[in-house]
Amino acid sequence: MKNVYIKFLRVLPMIFICFTTNEVYSQVLHTSTDKQSAIARFVHHEKVALKLDYFGELVLHPGMTVGVEYSLSKNKLLTVHWDNDLGGYYHRWNNVAVFVKSSIGTRFNVGAVFADINAGIGYMHSFAAGTIYQRAFDGVVEKARNWGHPHFMPNASFLLGWDASRNGNQQWTVHVGPEVYLQSSFNHIFLPHVAAKLGMTYKFK
Repeated sequence: MKNVYIKFLRVLPMIFICFTTNEVYSQVLHTSTDKQSAIARFVHHEKVALKLDYFGELVLHPGMTVGVEYSLSKNKLLTVHWDNDLGGYYHRWNNVAVFVKSSIGTRFNVGAVFADINAGIGYMHSFAAGTIYQRAFDGVVEKARNWGHPHFMPNASFLLGWDASRNGNQQWTVHVGPEVYLQSSFNHIFLPHVAAKLGMTYKFK
């Protein structure tokens, strides 16, 4: 009887570990499912559209943005939307920049054709596109770390496009137009930029 009792005491911790591990796994799986459901509900919401754009700084310096468009109000002639974008571009021999921005836009529809006016603010971080050197304490020139520079980025854009949802069950739009933005703290001034935008939005619902 004593041997059976000792064996039971040895097996009991293993049973407890297996039980608690299963409970923790079930909770993690349930939480993960809830998060996926929340994300899925957001992506498939009728007011949400995903965005993809070519972002050409000074037209020819290639870049890209991805983002989300949320329709605040909409009727046959007018749509007010809120956009959030993450992107960047590469200016050869000059700089590489990444940015995040948020804007409010007003879209005027005439049938499937539309004009879109947007204004917003953003944050940009730029890095020199090359090696940086600095003078060391002993007077020798050495390589410096390229930490980049922060910039405030107010912006505005004017886009023309085609809304396929106006003539059927399609859920995409295409647009093209210029975006103007300012880069703060560049030699103590706001440096103006212009970029060419060409892209689309798509709704899963």
